[in-house]
Amino acid sequence: MESPSDTRPGPTGDIERLVRVTGRLDNWMRTAAWPLWWKFSRHANGAYFEALQFNGRPVTSATARVRVQARQIFSFAIAHTMGWREPGLEAGIRQSLDRFIQTCLGPGGIPGTQVNIANGRMSDATPSLYNVGFTLLALVQVREAFHDPGMDGHIDKLLDRLDRHLGYGPGLGYRETLPPDANRYQNPHMHLYEALLSLYRVTRDPHAGERAEQLLDFLRDTFFDQRHGLVREISGPGESAASVTFEPGHSMEWVWLLGLRSRLFDLPLDPFALLLYQSYIESGITEGETPMCLTVDHRPVDASCRLWSQNEALKAHLCMFELGPPELADAALARAAECAESISGRWLDSACAGGFNDHYDASGKMIASDMPASMGYHLYLSIAELLRVTSRFR
Repeated sequence: MESPSDTRPGPTGDIERLVRVTGRLDNWMRTAAWPLWWKFSRHANGAYFEALQFNGRPVTSATARVRVQARQIFSFAIAHTMGWREPGLEAGIRQSLDRFIQTCLGPGGIPGTQVNIANGRMSDATPSLYNVGFTLLALVQVREAFHDPGMDGHIDKLLDRLDRHLGYGPGLGYRETLPPDANRYQNPHMHLYEALLSLYRVTRDPHAGERAEQLLDFLRDTFFDQRHGLVREISGPGESAASVTFEPGHSMEWVWLLGLRSRLFDLPLDPFALLLYQSYIESGITEGETPMCLTVDHRPVDASCRLWSQNEALKAHLCMFELGPPELADAALARAAECAESISGRWLDSACAGGFNDHYDASGKMIASDMPASMGYHLYLSIAELLRVTSRFR
């Protein structure tokens, strides 16, 4: 990804903190996390288990979510892109991708919901827009990792099937499943938007850029709440004006996505990113403790914390340090350092080297029963962003 043209030195102490913790997280990822998950999260047939136990062994179950298959292919492809080498890595990723294409696409070629790990049969073929986004992200990352334009055929087929089976038309978004729900949902559209930005980043295909911008127009009109500075999760009869809640982790994810858009298209940062960020700051959240769900006036709905929200908060702080108003840069840098230190501390303080603690309750008690494979996507992207942003200071 491109680095922004301006460089902001910030307070030397916080830069040094951020560089140090980036080194620790990078070392953890390369020497502990990737080796652990490559060795134990994969079935011999190329499928991926849902989770690992705290002893590092897989949680064995008959089925796994399709999204986990796509996210794990992405995670190991980005590992290869970032220079990690393991015997059989490329062959293993390609085996997993081939199996995914053979077993995880339901009627019409749209990714389904659940697959049997051992026999590859779809246990739930319900079409999923959410899984379209992560399938596209995985295909793009494999293309980048192995410089393989042969992925373009799979990408084109997926986008064509998306339009034919789930599309409402340009600028109108997509059906999240079939038969369609009366509500519209933000999260599946957000991840499709992320995947389209990734496709544009890797291929520079103007059609991918146009698709992304059309989808962003729909998202702005449907889910962006300018008044409260938040992203609504639902639009439709399922959410009334009096019951609006938001997930701070998704708000911060959007800050980063709008920053990525700014870098890719050489545009000013969308003002809505600043609204989202200011709303987060005003909520009084302690770094490393970003809660799951709040009301519009920042009262807790679910005060428990999961790891992914901390990763997205970190990415947003880095975005604001780079691209936000100059008067916010120093505070965003300090928050980024504090958040990264928390992730490196209690969130990765696991009995299993390369593992993590995924979920704490409101009192700070760790309540996760295992280590979900789906977290790797969030972790590795946030560390990749740390490495990109701190590269000019090392």
